[in-house]
Amino acid sequence: MSVQISEFEFNHNIFFTRSLLIIIFKSTITPKLKIETMKKFNTPAYQAEKDFKQEPHLGVQLENAWSNYVQYCAINSIMGNPWSSTYDHPRSWYYNPLVDPVIPTEKNTVAIQWNAFPNRINHYFTGLFTQKFGKDQFDDKLHELADIGPAAFGKKYNMVLTVPKNPCGPSDTGTKPFGPSGPRGWQDEYCEWAVTRDENGDIIAVDFTHENPEYWFHMWKVSPDIVVSLYQEILNNKNVKKEDLYLLDSKGNPVIVRETGEPAYNPINKWNRGPVATPEGGGAVHLTSPPNSLGAEIYLGAAATILRVKDNQVITDANALICAAQYGQIYRNSDPRIGQNVNSLVYNHNQKITLTNPIALYGQVPDFDQFDMPSTAGNYTIEDCYTVVRGEERNNGITFYPFNMLLHTRFSVPEGANFKLSDIKVKGKLLKWGSQIADTFFVQLAGTGKDPAAGEQPEKFPPVGDPATTLPNVQYLLDNNLLQASLYNKLNTFSNLTSCITQIEAGTATEGIAVLTNGAVRDTHFDFGPGISVTVTDFQNVNEDTQLFLITIETDANVSLGEKPLSLYNNASDPKYALSGVLEVVASGSLPKVNITPNRTLLSGQQVEQVQKILK
Repeated sequence: MSVQISEFEFNHNIFFTRSLLIIIFKSTITPKLKIETMKKFNTPAYQAEKDFKQEPHLGVQLENAWSNYVQYCAINSIMGNPWSSTYDHPRSWYYNPLVDPVIPTEKNTVAIQWNAFPNRINHYFTGLFTQKFGKDQFDDKLHELADIGPAAFGKKYNMVLTVPKNPCGPSDTGTKPFGPSGPRGWQDEYCEWAVTRDENGDIIAVDFTHENPEYWFHMWKVSPDIVVSLYQEILNNKNVKKEDLYLLDSKGNPVIVRETGEPAYNPINKWNRGPVATPEGGGAVHLTSPPNSLGAEIYLGAAATILRVKDNQVITDANALICAAQYGQIYRNSDPRIGQNVNSLVYNHNQKITLTNPIALYGQVPDFDQFDMPSTAGNYTIEDCYTVVRGEERNNGITFYPFNMLLHTRFSVPEGANFKLSDIKVKGKLLKWGSQIADTFFVQLAGTGKDPAAGEQPEKFPPVGDPATTLPNVQYLLDNNLLQASLYNKLNTFSNLTSCITQIEAGTATEGIAVLTNGAVRDTHFDFGPGISVTVTDFQNVNEDTQLFLITIETDANVSLGEKPLSLYNNASDPKYALSGVLEVVASGSLPKVNITPNRTLLSGQQVEQVQKILK
């Protein structure tokens, strides 16, 4: 990678330029073996090898499904948004390493890191809290908000926490409640945590997770039993039951997935919900905040490869880039830094970029120098209170990945010790909040570069805008019973809908498939390619921009198997842009015979409100 500029020392150093934090390194870690081409996307920190150690045949299923999912994310992210935005397509300087084989090495890969504490809390409320609580207390209250969330905080202190409705439009004086929504929505730096306290209210454990929800959706589809055992292991709690993790419909019944015959997974179940953990519920197993998804990470990385120009000047400011490219949330630590770093690698170093395999968000080891142990600690050190639950402190994979690959970590006092976590000081203050620990470590992803072809230039576009005419585009395609239950449980305002591809058999007609779209009309055409036909059985205008189709998909007996991208078009002359990863045709007889009556119900008023929140 051509970032080896003489003014920088490539010796595990950090350099700052234009407010970027880009970590260039020279690692002493030697990969297991050398490979010439990349065959698949690996699971985060190669975790599937551990999770399915006792069931390797199921592990192969998961790894294949996972690689396909990441591939679809890459394809869609490279295409960008040609349907409802201008200047956001294509993104040709983000490359797919399965198509353009580039193996990550210490010479072509950079780490991008940011602090785990939710920076939007600092940005929006430091001044307000200083005024309300005083200079001695504002910092404590910022950490409390990061732990308990805006609803509980507002109720406790009789405050309504609001932020600008359009932070990219300073002339817009409208406000909205501080979010994102959800049981841990405000913990939006790809790091979420749950705190366990004793009967006196003192902290006895803090669990931090960086695991994306998509991995757990895919694991559940392969083996719910393994997911349950992992919950029990991670939470150290045998009270976790399989039925606790089911997605229930409005009548309290488990929603059965047609492709598996098993109940669907609820990502905000009782054991992965909220910032508090007790023996009866709560806990942080994987990420739940709506923006904390792997798909969002990849999409952002690809969007940031487009250079944005305003007044004949290339935009380089982190927050200005977000507003121009519309690829994330302004004032977070993560989105602005990821976008600016990727954009800088294109602009300043002339590199095409991909996120480094295995793509994930990884926690980093805390700065233990910021902790002071109590006098009662004896020979115990802060390192004795720190456990890596999932992931690796160092990459043990077959290709290079920088620094730590931590998925789940825990702070707790060793058994038999004569002190509590609350006796430890962090940055000189007694530990009262889990967020104080989040202040001491970083979250990371990495990018791997490749040289462009001779004469190849990156896209250089104005800020993203609104087209005169939008094209119809797919937002979701899934069984209607699953969509209805997901909306009932507010999954995408509080978390995320399933990321698993919808499957149908060759030579069959599958009813009750729901397709949420933007910019479509009742007679919009569906194109999955040869051998597949679509019949619209019902239609609903959700609002002026959003539509719901209920369809039956019929496949020929001799249709080719595999993933089928979907194109929508209102007119035969419309350009057709296909979305990948929505449908897969599998062999006849390969799915279980499940007696499920197709759900033909349109959306209720409450569900319409949920969809509007999802798609706005």
